[in-house]
Amino acid sequence: MARWLGEQPEGDADLGGAPREAFEATDALHYNLEIEINPSAGTLSGTNTMTIRSLVDGLTEFTFRLRTQYTITSALINGSTPVSVTTLGTTTRRATLDRAYNAGEEFTLTIAYNGTPVSVGFGSIEFDTQNGQPLVSTLSQPYYSYSWWPCKDGDFAQPGDNSDKATLELALIAPSTMRSVSNGLLLGVDNLSGNRRRYRWASNYPTSTYLVFFSSTNYTTWTQTYDYGAGTMPVEFSIYPADDNPTNRAAWEQVLVMLETYRPIFGLYPFINEKYGIYQFNFGGGMEHQTYTGQGGFWEWVTAHELAHQWWGDSVTCRTWHDIWLNEGFATYSEALWEERRPGSSGLPALFAAMSDRRPAFVGDSVYVYDTSNINRIFDYDLTYLKAGWVLHQLRHVVGDAPFFDLLAGYRAAYEGSAPTTDDFAAVCSSVHGQDLSWFFDEWVYGIGAPAYQYGWQTAQINGQHYLRLYINQVQDPSYGMYIMPIDVRVNRSSGNETHTVWNDADPEHFVIPISSAATGVVLDEFDWILTTSKTQVSYVNGPPKIVQAQPGPGATFPSDGGPSQATVTFSENVTASAARFSVVGDNSGAVPFTYAYTPANFTATLTFSGPRGPDRYTVTVDDAIASSAAGIALDGEIVGTTLPSGDGQAGGDAVYTFRVAPPCPADLDGDGQVALGDLAILLAHYGTTSGASPDDGDLDLDGDVDLSDLAQFLAAFGTSCT
Repeated sequence: MARWLGEQPEGDADLGGAPREAFEATDALHYNLEIEINPSAGTLSGTNTMTIRSLVDGLTEFTFRLRTQYTITSALINGSTPVSVTTLGTTTRRATLDRAYNAGEEFTLTIAYNGTPVSVGFGSIEFDTQNGQPLVSTLSQPYYSYSWWPCKDGDFAQPGDNSDKATLELALIAPSTMRSVSNGLLLGVDNLSGNRRRYRWASNYPTSTYLVFFSSTNYTTWTQTYDYGAGTMPVEFSIYPADDNPTNRAAWEQVLVMLETYRPIFGLYPFINEKYGIYQFNFGGGMEHQTYTGQGGFWEWVTAHELAHQWWGDSVTCRTWHDIWLNEGFATYSEALWEERRPGSSGLPALFAAMSDRRPAFVGDSVYVYDTSNINRIFDYDLTYLKAGWVLHQLRHVVGDAPFFDLLAGYRAAYEGSAPTTDDFAAVCSSVHGQDLSWFFDEWVYGIGAPAYQYGWQTAQINGQHYLRLYINQVQDPSYGMYIMPIDVRVNRSSGNETHTVWNDADPEHFVIPISSAATGVVLDEFDWILTTSKTQVSYVNGPPKIVQAQPGPGATFPSDGGPSQATVTFSENVTASAARFSVVGDNSGAVPFTYAYTPANFTATLTFSGPRGPDRYTVTVDDAIASSAAGIALDGEIVGTTLPSGDGQAGGDAVYTFRVAPPCPADLDGDGQVALGDLAILLAHYGTTSGASPDDGDLDLDGDVDLSDLAQFLAAFGTSCT
């Protein structure tokens, strides 16, 4: 749904909350609905035959929704047996079944009713005029289907459950001067007595109740053909005659290009065996009724938004109104994807411009809707549409471009024709991405607010290498919490710019980044991939020293006759240290004595051994009691894998890393002088390690993995003596 701001929908105060059978006790399979409207009198009469399957044993009642201004004139089970219907509240009725139905059994319930409709919500059913002609249209979202037809649905103002989709036949009887449109394909038109006409529509695609609709007026209709290579599909347009002109036709017909533009990133249009269409209605914005979108005008962004809903909202439907962002955020981001991918687009610059135009004015609440009793909160434009669209934009940058669209494909494959929750979508994302992304959803969907960044920087040259010292501090409202995000850092240099990405997961945080030449400027998140409330450059704030260089470096391996005779450790700034803050220990040879020297000019500590180190694995530890000379801040020393500079962004943490002097026979993993079964057992125990393996684990080719290449080298050496 794309809708204008400022609308104040009406609602029903009665929640209809009487005890009822569980929603999941039944499965609505099919609705066969026939309605007659009398535009001059503003009345409606109809019959709906609901095909229902019991999912439990002993089902004796069925609860459906129909507003109390309608009189139920008959209620029949299986077409012939009258049953009683009890009114539970303003919105809700209960039929007592003719017997108990067990799991798997099916029955039909036919409800005949008539009355004067009352429009609720955004205008659930409106008897109106356009250009002097009668117009009757429906718009049931989120939970107002009960205002014009009887169906199984969730209770008013409650989270609801959109998962029980059903196929549909809808016949609409109206004066013969009116053309009636609805979901699916037109099966036929019948001329009836009294200058009436019946339009019979049907869809074999299961549909959520709020996506069922009709609209009737003196439409002018035309059809275009969407050719998708393997076949064709009709695209139908129904417009008020007074608005039928080449400009408006061309505006709506852009949807054929949009269908083809969305296909590579979303997949083939999900209702390809029926149709897509746009019809004009009297509501603001648009509404994504399944297979036939209602639009109040000819805006390109609305057309893109509503078409995207056919994938994200109709085929894959939010399970509850808590999860409405899965509909509206997806469609909002699709508007920007259209700008990025449309023919002739500039690509990413167009995407960034589109997202800039969709920056929410208010971020101080969650994308997830905790209170579903307030329809304005459900459809809050800043949160449910704009901020939710930014959730997807940010997710795309977190996981990477191609993986993001893989996530969408996996999500559609898992839930096409169904209704997932936010947790379901998050689980698909984590599964497809291969990493837990719950942290992202916790802060951006379930949490409130958005980050505000302050950052400062210095450029430095240390031991011939240029570095950027970067300080990042989050200064948003403390109630928003801390935001964990990767942040792009553009480093300006006289010889050109370069971009690095830092993982900001603490507050404040300091980074030291190797760069190609001296920095002349820094831009944080240049392309605004992150929804921020502000980004402010401030003076650099001193942070903890880090280890930027080491010889031997973490993970280094030397031949048996070429072990190092010293180790050097270079810091990111001048430090106060002593020999007691360093240790070198061999797995087999024990503590290694050394003499200590420190050179302030290049921030380097040198540990000189008594001679070249022999075969062994050596662990170097640098104590975090070492501190910067200027500010007295403790070392940020943690080393992950073999990567320098060290640190997690905050002071504290020893640096611990290893280097190795290989034995004369690398395949002799247990050091007994023979390449034998004992060594094979060690290799097989580590076989399949995909990163961080050491030569002692069987990583004979020194690529960090223990795999077939290592096994081949081992087998070539098997049975040899190393003495």
